[in-house]
Amino acid sequence: MNTTVPDKERRSASEIPKLSRRDVLKGVALLGAVLLLLPAEKLAQFLLAPRETGPVAYPRTRIANSKDVPVNESVLFEYPHKDRPAVLIHLSDGFVAYDSMCTHLGCQVHYDKVPVLGWENNSQQIFCPCHGGVFDPKTGSVLSGPPPRPLPKIKLEIDGQGDIYAVSYEGNLPLYGES
Repeated sequence: MNTTVPDKERRSASEIPKLSRRDVLKGVALLGAVLLLLPAEKLAQFLLAPRETGPVAYPRTRIANSKDVPVNESVLFEYPHKDRPAVLIHLSDGFVAYDSMCTHLGCQVHYDKVPVLGWENNSQQIFCPCHGGVFDPKTGSVLSGPPPRPLPKIKLEIDGQGDIYAVSYEGNLPLYGES
């Protein structure tokens, strides 16, 4: 049996370049640098992106007519865009409205006339059912629970026919999940 390799096969094998360990390590280092710098480009784009300046324009949105919302009742609506819950409350001294996503973890809050356990002496509160946050319906401030800040209050306008409109937000409180 002949075990010699023909000259033609030997020449083609010798023409294949051999990689040294140094060449392989250079390639791995180059690949690692590229993989490391790709996220840096996205970070630079984010940090250097032009920021919006000036006030944010909110839509004027009709919520309800004042005759249709009895005292101590509430109406759920969407503001400033679809799928963003908000609540209009008719208190004895007028109407208030708030973004109705809890400032703790974004659960939807509700205005309750039925006392919440532990709040039997105050049957009117805005309540978050997820973690027990309680908000004052007059101011939106936190009365109890884990929420870190008050509910963002929505500015209202009432026209001559009694139609109630949401027009913007008071103060500079961020909306949960948006900023």
